[in-house]
Amino acid sequence: MKVYRWAAVLALMLVTIGCSQGNHFVYAVGAQTNSVLGFKEAPNGTLTVLSSGFPTDAEPVSVVVDPAAPFAFTANFTGDNVSSLVIDTTNGTMKEATDPTTGALLLPQATGNSPVALGITANGQFLYVLNQGTTPAPAGVQASISVFGVDGINGGLSFPNFPPVLTPAGPTSLPVSMAVAPNSSFLYVADLAQAAIDGFAIGPDGNLAPIAGSPFTAGPSPSFVAIDPQSKFLYVADKGTNQIFAFTINPGTGALAPVSGSPFAAGSTPVCLAIDSAGVLLVAANSGSNNISAYSLNSATGALSEIGGSPFTTGTTPVFVTVDATNSFVYVADSASDDIAAFAIANGTLKSVLGSPFIVATSPGWLVAR
Repeated sequence: MKVYRWAAVLALMLVTIGCSQGNHFVYAVGAQTNSVLGFKEAPNGTLTVLSSGFPTDAEPVSVVVDPAAPFAFTANFTGDNVSSLVIDTTNGTMKEATDPTTGALLLPQATGNSPVALGITANGQFLYVLNQGTTPAPAGVQASISVFGVDGINGGLSFPNFPPVLTPAGPTSLPVSMAVAPNSSFLYVADLAQAAIDGFAIGPDGNLAPIAGSPFTAGPSPSFVAIDPQSKFLYVADKGTNQIFAFTINPGTGALAPVSGSPFAAGSTPVCLAIDSAGVLLVAANSGSNNISAYSLNSATGALSEIGGSPFTTGTTPVFVTVDATNSFVYVADSASDDIAAFAIANGTLKSVLGSPFIVATSPGWLVAR
């Protein structure tokens, strides 16, 4: 039996992309549509629908964009695989990746059982897939991380010469979130069943090795992990205690240590965190209180301080949040009201964008920005 758990709640993933011409697009992965929904982001933060959807395989639940090339990858929960897509940076459209020699479509690559999250290194060389497996898990279908090499020419995926990496808790693991450090040195997984964070060092060949001291104790119900752009701090949303746990990352070993003052209060049931590319703003989506909490992030200590006006009201059941590429807007996926709430970042606070919220054809869920 497949354990959907938070993968069902985080049914979609939105990705903001900055193109060479200065255009920006938002993509929503629709679990009920087996496609990627596209939106164009205007300079004032409003969203306009691009298309009725770009096809993927069965039940996509998350997506990541290659930071070094115009490719996107979707984790298809029911398909047990990953799709490769090519982005047209002029108009924002997407199409399935093809073999440059034969022109044949590149079929989705098989992953472990029930993939729920994706991560990619900063140079786009390695793609990581978090497979939730089943709980309890018989041999062969327990939680794991699949590693792929990414072809920088066509977006194709290949398996390196090592098997998927098993999560430390084995058959009792329930991983729900994964983050690759921006410096591409470490990878961290939130394990809801174990109330812990699993840490891995990323080798030159993309292989993963457990960090000494891992797993690291977090709150009782970690639901999401996020890392600041300098790879100095890791933050964990704990949906059960309504708090955000903060840790420093040892730059040499990847070991985690609590930040002074941690944990920090959030709203009701925080399930997602987003950090701007400057590393000064952190936003939490509070699914239980229909709002987002916003904090200034101390880049020296990692401490969080809630900004004026926070929390900010969203639509119903916000489950994901992202900051756009220009650090000008915050987008929030409201899964129960089928819309995206948008806020402008200005004068140390957030203000609703004109026309917000923007209706989505299917329930949005997971947000990420670049």
